[in-house]
Amino acid sequence: MPKGCDARKETKVKSITDIQISRRSFLGLFGVSAAVVGLGLAGCGNDAGKGGAATEGDAAAADTAALDKITMVWLPNESAAEFDAGREEFGRVLSEYAGIEVELMTTTDYNVAIEAISSGKAQMANLGAEGYIQAQEKNENVHALFTTSDTEGTLDGAMYYSRIAVPADQMSEYEDAESATGYSIANIKGKRMSFVSQTSTSGFKVPCNAIMEQFPDEVTSTDELAQPGFFSQVLFGNSHPGSCVNLLQGDADVAAFDDIDVDMYLAVPEGERNAVNQPGAIYGVAEGAAQPFDRVQGKEFGIISSTPVLNGPIVYNADVLPEDIKDKILEGMTSADVANNEQLFAPEDAEGTGAIWSKGDTAGFIAVEDEWYDPIRELA
Repeated sequence: MPKGCDARKETKVKSITDIQISRRSFLGLFGVSAAVVGLGLAGCGNDAGKGGAATEGDAAAADTAALDKITMVWLPNESAAEFDAGREEFGRVLSEYAGIEVELMTTTDYNVAIEAISSGKAQMANLGAEGYIQAQEKNENVHALFTTSDTEGTLDGAMYYSRIAVPADQMSEYEDAESATGYSIANIKGKRMSFVSQTSTSGFKVPCNAIMEQFPDEVTSTDELAQPGFFSQVLFGNSHPGSCVNLLQGDADVAAFDDIDVDMYLAVPEGERNAVNQPGAIYGVAEGAAQPFDRVQGKEFGIISSTPVLNGPIVYNADVLPEDIKDKILEGMTSADVANNEQLFAPEDAEGTGAIWSKGDTAGFIAVEDEWYDPIRELA
């Protein structure tokens, strides 16, 4: 468990994780406007390297004295009930290092999370790379703070996979002898397509980029793929599990979703992660899988396209989070104590812990700079 400094006051985590904020309540709640540090190097009493620091010219500086709590907002994938324990532990540890109360806000809509952090209703947020970029476009004072490292504690392999998948019994339709992988997305035109959300990196932006590269003369923008036209029907699952279930229950012919948010529900092929996340791999729903996969027991999908994606950041809004508190958070959350907290990072192959992250994928949190996400900005 993280160990606090002597001067750090006792705080209490206030949770509203039982309050799901949906698109329906979005306008009423928020209004219509509305250098890399290695793991374990930050500790009490030293000046650790800072990731995503606000610049001296920020339009507004948050007032430490005026801040009595931090609101931390989560995307729909991490808002699921099975992660209640992991979110609560994250909030407890964050509160300990920040020295003030932490309130946890769960959502059922990506746009709600983006609006909350960009408007300053939340001081911190867990976002994907695309969501971070969109939040920063709304407010330049939204900055990346830290992300999850690779299993070696670096950013070199800090990534997950964006998949385009089809029902396992339809894989033959997408076989391509001329492709290096043996499969291609050349036959997806006219199909019923399921994405996650238009603000999802791996569930929309990355797969759309792959589609536009495959069909450069027919598709010129992601907006065209978000509505019927190229596809006969377009669905949004509002979460990665939701998009996968759209495929498995027969509502879609093709679906985009990532590995880290759905594999906990699946019987994953044996092998190294980068090897099994390749076209041709077949995944089935695990016996006894939790909602929403309980209604698609026995179903299987196959991957026809797979693309590595940069791990999304934990971000902060410099307008409403004072820099001194931000520095304490970065120092504490990238420490070895946090990396060794099994309630935050479940041991590899452990099941049912409630942790959001796994030691099978990461060694812990690591500071990250804004420029690291430039490859996502450069996508079509």
